Amino acid sequence: MAKNSDHGKTVVIYRESDEGHGGHHGGSWKVAYADFVTALMAFFLLLWLVVSLKPQRKQELSLVFQDKNVPSKEKVQNLEKVPTFISPDAIKGSPEFKLSQENKLKYEIALLIKELITSDQTVKSNSGVSNDSSGVMMQVNNSVMFKPGSAELTPTALKMLDGVAKILRDFKINLTVRGHADDDEKGGPYPSKWELSAARAAAATRYLAEKAGIATTRLRAVGLADSQPLVPPTSAENKSRNRRIEFFYTSPDMRPSERSQDGP
Repeated sequence: MAKNSDHGKTVVIYRESDEGHGGHHGGSWKVAYADFVTALMAFFLLLWLVVSLKPQRKQELSLVFQDKNVPSKEKVQNLEKVPTFISPDAIKGSPEFKLSQENKLKYEIALLIKELITSDQTVKSNSGVSNDSSGVMMQVNNSVMFKPGSAELTPTALKMLDGVAKILRDFKINLTVRGHADDDEKGGPYPSKWELSAARAAAATRYLAEKAGIATTRLRAVGLADSQPLVPPTSAENKSRNRRIEFFYTSPDMRPSERSQDGP
């Protein structure tokens, strides 16, 4: 502002800001708004992805956010990712976890088998558990279950079979016992590996029926000799691994022709 001495009037001078509207309010709101829009877009994208996921994938995703304080056994059961094979009314009681009834039942059987084979250190190092779309299988090496070249059950085998029978009593499922042997094991009253493998499967099945009281309609014995090796029989160690007996738990409504013959 300045005075004009000639006319005695006051002259007011206005200066316009070069910064425009932004000079009064600043441009930071634009950054905040852009961040908000980006976050909103990401949120809706996440919702779309969750809705499009299959139920099984949603279950797996939920495990990422699972409370670490939940007991470990419950966490293991929630990690289930196995195919359906057991009817919904097979288990006693109601389900405890948000899994399909079939998946929960199948994994419970696998857990019981794992407890069974880990109860003895010798059995633990000579056995395993696996599953496929048809059922759950426990396999035990012949050296643990039978005396060399025979179908005579060992004391350890009797303990194992009692555990196998308990699972059959707790669940409405069937069992196929599959024997495996090779030419290096044949001898005694068995002229070939076929007779030996079949006799071993029959010995285990007979114990379950006669001693453990399992109905024969729920049992099946199969001799496979060396027709289904786990590993190529190219060494003594591999041959030893292939000599085994398998306990294959399956759904009672599965017809024999649908059972897995190749093993899990």
